[in-house]
Amino acid sequence: MATAYIALGSNLDPRMANLANALEAIAHLPETHVEDASNAYESEPAYVEDQPRFLNAVVKVTTTLTPDALLAHLMDVEAALGRVRAEENGPRVIDLDLLLYDDEERVSDTLTLPHPRLLERDFVVTPLLEIAPDIVLPDGTRPRRDAAPVGRVTRDAGPIPDVDHLHDVPVEPAEWVAVAASEDVTDRISGFDAALQFARQVLAAEGIPVAWDPYEPGVETDPFGMMVPFKLLVPAADEQRAREALAAAMQAEPRIPDDEAGSDDSTADSTGPESDTWLDAEDEWVEGVPPA
Repeated sequence: MATAYIALGSNLDPRMANLANALEAIAHLPETHVEDASNAYESEPAYVEDQPRFLNAVVKVTTTLTPDALLAHLMDVEAALGRVRAEENGPRVIDLDLLLYDDEERVSDTLTLPHPRLLERDFVVTPLLEIAPDIVLPDGTRPRRDAAPVGRVTRDAGPIPDVDHLHDVPVEPAEWVAVAASEDVTDRISGFDAALQFARQVLAAEGIPVAWDPYEPGVETDPFGMMVPFKLLVPAADEQRAREALAAAMQAEPRIPDDEAGSDDSTADSTGPESDTWLDAEDEWVEGVPPA
């Protein structure tokens, strides 16, 4: 299990309820358990000053999710609670930042660990030090309030409502995640999706369980003819292995079966599967020489 710290913030009413709803959602993430949560702290707006003050908090979790998977879930929580990214650093219903994940240090297009602005933000450092007063960053740095001038905390707003019961929320089993989806419009109208069926065969060969959302293409028919975005699902624990298997299969060169190699299409069309067979009136293959 990894230990991660997540920052929560909201400056649109009802601020405290927004923090409570976000914390509740985090407590129900798969393979994740809430270990501790700070009080809510009111802070001055950072970077864009012409907006309401924030309420901020930090939550400590243990999880078996990867950093990328955890971040993806946090973004899903933001969207579910109504976050709209209309203005950078502008007002928001909820903001969730992954601050730390064990001692991992990384920089990518989607995630930087530790969070690059952690040390400068008082609205992060203050609640973080409440629940982890002796915390040390992977490079040996200790967060300090006197070195965090951005978004100064103005008051302790008290505990987030109903936070105590979240420690008792059981860790949920691994969920299913989509690793492939219909791409062509014609594949979305309850028909046969060759690409998805190929992906299913690849995963089956690797011994990876699969499921369909909303159902297997071609099994059911949408009576209204609506486009259905079919998805192929695997258990979250198998996601990385499944994606690697599918990527390898897509990069592999197509192989022509031995019984098809070197065949002449025109001959096959006129004579059928064998040179000494022919189609009768019922369109069935018959051995022998066809009648004149």
